[in-house]
Amino acid sequence: MARRWWGLVVAAAVAVALVSLASNVTSVSQLSAESNTLLAVRSIISKLANSGAVWAGLPILAGWLVRRPLQAFAAGIVASLMALLVHYGVGRLFGMFDATVWAGNQMWFALALVAGGPLGLIGAAARRSGPWGLLASLVVPAGAMLEPFYLDMFSVPTIMPWPGRVASVAAGVVLVVAGVVGAGAVLIRHRRRQFTHTCTPPRFPCACHFWST
Repeated sequence: MARRWWGLVVAAAVAVALVSLASNVTSVSQLSAESNTLLAVRSIISKLANSGAVWAGLPILAGWLVRRPLQAFAAGIVASLMALLVHYGVGRLFGMFDATVWAGNQMWFALALVAGGPLGLIGAAARRSGPWGLLASLVVPAGAMLEPFYLDMFSVPTIMPWPGRVASVAAGVVLVVAGVVGAGAVLIRHRRRQFTHTCTPPRFPCACHFWST
């Protein structure tokens, strides 16, 4: 069973790495004026796939999958580092990045080492049914809602070509909506758990309990 969950951690890391890399590919046809719509769509997908909510959500998901605190801490680091290695490694293999990509992105690897473990613990805590579990479950939705405002995705300079402006605003809207929907789903699930817990009838003691008293 443990191997299965670790397999899912690896699969999630590879998926995030490849989707984010693929979304950055700009073909020659997208650069023509006639393909501005296609460029805008590709840019929206790129901004979403490379968002902080997705990349920070990856180690949280990894921790949620493996459950146990120590394994969750390790899974958060492993998932973050693996996603970075696959992302830049495959990009380097296909000529999307030059040889300076590793040195130029050292801070992301350092951040994965520092933040991956704690984020994995948040994922493990999200499985709990109490207040801490609720708070942990709200981390990713809250991050998705706050990210567009932190990055000023709704305040795009007019000098930027319209595909870039549309992509920034559209991706910001998607993140906010996803965050609101995700937070709502978490709160509804938490409420149902509380309702089920309070409404579950107590079990009656067996006859042997009375005879033993």
